[in-house]
This record gives sequence, C-alpha cells and structure tokens, in this order.
Amino acid sequence: MTSPKPLDRRRVRLCLLAIVAGCGLGSLFATAGVKVMQTLIGDEALQHLGETKTVCGPIVSAKYLKGTKRRLTYLNLDRPFPKQSCAIVIEEPTRALFKDAPEVAFTGKWVCVTGLIRTNNHAMAEIAVSNPAQIVVGDAPTPPSTNQTTAPVNP
Repeated sequence: MTSPKPLDRRRVRLCLLAIVAGCGLGSLFATAGVKVMQTLIGDEALQHLGETKTVCGPIVSAKYLKGTKRRLTYLNLDRPFPKQSCAIVIEEPTRALFKDAPEVAFTGKWVCVTGLIRTNNHAMAEIAVSNPAQIVVGDAPTPPSTNQTTAPVNP
C-alpha cells in the first residue's frame, strides 16, 4: 500500500486565498445579483463581459500613468500592451492601499484577479480593482506530467 502524495502547500494556500477573496467579493456583489463562480484565463474574459469572475494569468507588462489626470495603473495579463488578453486597472485611491507599487510588485508574477469584467475604449477586457485583496499572487499551474511508463516489449 502506498502513502498518498503530499500536498503542495503553496498551491493549497493559493486556492484557499482565491476562494476566500472570491467569497468575500461574492458577498460584496451579492446585492447586485452577481456571483463569483468560475476561474478563467485572460483570453476567455471577453466572453464574460458584465460578469464577476476570477481571471488568472501572468503579468507580463505593467504601467503606472503617473503624469495623467486619472493616474491609472495597468497590469497586463498574458501578452504585453497593446495585445494583452485582459488588463487589471487600479485607480489612484486604490493604488495607495497596496504595500508596494503594483507595477513592480506584480510584474512577472502569476496572479488571479476577481472582479467585474468590462471592456475599455479599445474593446479589450479589463477588471477594475478597488481592493488589493482582489489580486492573489501564486504559482503558475504545472502542466500534467508527460512521463509515461511503457510495458517492456518482448522480442
């Protein structure tokens, strides 16, 4: 009898954090009749406009528009701007709630963001963040093992 494989504690923590963040945000949006139910990749976000979902992927580029009127921060998933699959938008008042500058803290990291999916002026998907708890940092999923055992062949 073999013992069960030990759990990867980091993955378990990421899943629990995503669930907690989703539950907390789900109750926040419950009065609007919106539920957090499904985790998406960035390329699926446009198919869920107007829905509150969790979108996961790598932050490959980011920009803080410090010299503009609204001083927005953009975190771009999967591909650099302007070809990103989905953008996380952080407005100036929310930016102050982050411990570190979001464009530095999240670039190169795998994140899951929970929020209402909308489009910007260029018909690209984006999620506006009003609370740092909406973004959870974790490890990228590991693809299934390609090691296959084969039966010995008798000549």
